[in-house]
Amino acid sequence: MNQAALPGKQRIDAPLAPVDELRALYRLTDRLYRARSMRDVYDAALDAILGTLHCERASVLLFTDDGVMDFVTWRGLSDDYRNKLRGHSPWQLGARDPQPIFVPDIDATTEPEAIKATIRAEGIRALAFIPLVADGVVVGKFMTYYAEPRDFAPQEMELAVTIARQVGFSIERARADERRRIAEVELRESEERFRLMSESAPVMIWMSDAQGKCLHLNRLQREFWGVSDDGLADFDWQNTMHPDDAPEIGRQMMAAMAEQRAATITGRYRGIDGEYRVLQTEARPRHSATGEFLGMIGVNIDISERIRADAQRELLLAELNHRVKNTLAVVQGIAHQTFRGGEIAKAPRKAFDDRLVALAQAHNLLTESNWESASVANIAAAALQSNGAHAGRITLAGPRVLLPPREALAIAMALHELATNAVKYGALSNDAGRVSLAWTRDDVSAAMMLTWIESGGPAVSPPTRRGFGSVLLERSLGQDLGGTVDIQYRPEGLFCAIEVPLPPRA
Repeated sequence: MNQAALPGKQRIDAPLAPVDELRALYRLTDRLYRARSMRDVYDAALDAILGTLHCERASVLLFTDDGVMDFVTWRGLSDDYRNKLRGHSPWQLGARDPQPIFVPDIDATTEPEAIKATIRAEGIRALAFIPLVADGVVVGKFMTYYAEPRDFAPQEMELAVTIARQVGFSIERARADERRRIAEVELRESEERFRLMSESAPVMIWMSDAQGKCLHLNRLQREFWGVSDDGLADFDWQNTMHPDDAPEIGRQMMAAMAEQRAATITGRYRGIDGEYRVLQTEARPRHSATGEFLGMIGVNIDISERIRADAQRELLLAELNHRVKNTLAVVQGIAHQTFRGGEIAKAPRKAFDDRLVALAQAHNLLTESNWESASVANIAAAALQSNGAHAGRITLAGPRVLLPPREALAIAMALHELATNAVKYGALSNDAGRVSLAWTRDDVSAAMMLTWIESGGPAVSPPTRRGFGSVLLERSLGQDLGGTVDIQYRPEGLFCAIEVPLPPRA
């Protein structure tokens, strides 16, 4: 808004005496110092403005978060006036070094006629725009209003700027106090939420200081160690570590602190009942905003039962594997007795022995994975290892596919039969033939497709009778597993395509 010269005669109020001026400023300073809220600051500002600047109406406006200058307190202004002039300001939010503007007569300015009409309708002729500054930038303004044109005296202008400085500083301080109070309330609420969550958590939660002393133990952790809230300061959790585990627990904890990283640590700790339990600790260091180490925070999970269950399962699997091997050995002994008698028995006895070996190898693979699954690659490698002399002529290709136990045993026996046939009659019976074994998994149909392709061997013709291998493939893969087997005796080499249904991915 432009300042204009006043036409005609202007009214000039007598300035305050220096003593009265100082007294008014002292009262303002004292009230602003004692202010405990923004309302206290506004009231003190308006009282000082009205009492020292010879006006009967005044207002304080501040920028909103979206940069609009809005009324926050006022005296003697109508709702219509405030609504129409909301956002009207000579400065933008964040402007630096704003200068006060004194308008002796609104009619002598170049403001739009609509604004002049609003001001005149309120009974205002002269105005003063005094910027409120914080940290060097404008955050708002206070305004004085006069019913008649006015000649602003230099002393009055200087006093208005002095009041604005104090009010601007107090507003910034009050805002900072308000932000701090809000932050403190939010922190208390956050701490209370953490406490409630921690107390009801199904795991043990703890927090330590930089010296390793306990700052917080949740309900489960206190119950485990038998510690009360009152005894937390004197409790030394390190005395509960098993002597054999303490050095490694300490080493890993120190490494996590030194490297400022999370750590997973397993060890035995003595509970209130005197028994040692295995706890898995997930711990991470805490740091201040400046990087100062504050301590550790973490959770403990009692995995004692899981470890005992795992050990029991391992024992049962080892026993099962031992019994299976003993059973296979008994079957092998019976076969030797049955096939004993002459040269004619050597070939079938060897075939039977080889099939038992292939079955035992598949069992070993499943035992290694706790009888959960075995990969096709490992099954193929084990089934074909008896043909080591031909390893350079057998290629394997396919993604990682895990087969459940039943499917793994069936595929292992099928590959053994195909390899045995290739060595006796097919591509591996000469020095030039090759075998290609490839597999894929189709997640849409939830099936594995495997192809066995021979090439470079003797010319192939369909057999005159069905051997054991063909029967095994059709029965175990086709009937038992619901798969399909396609065997083609192509002249250039045997072709076998197998499709086996698989469970969906976990």
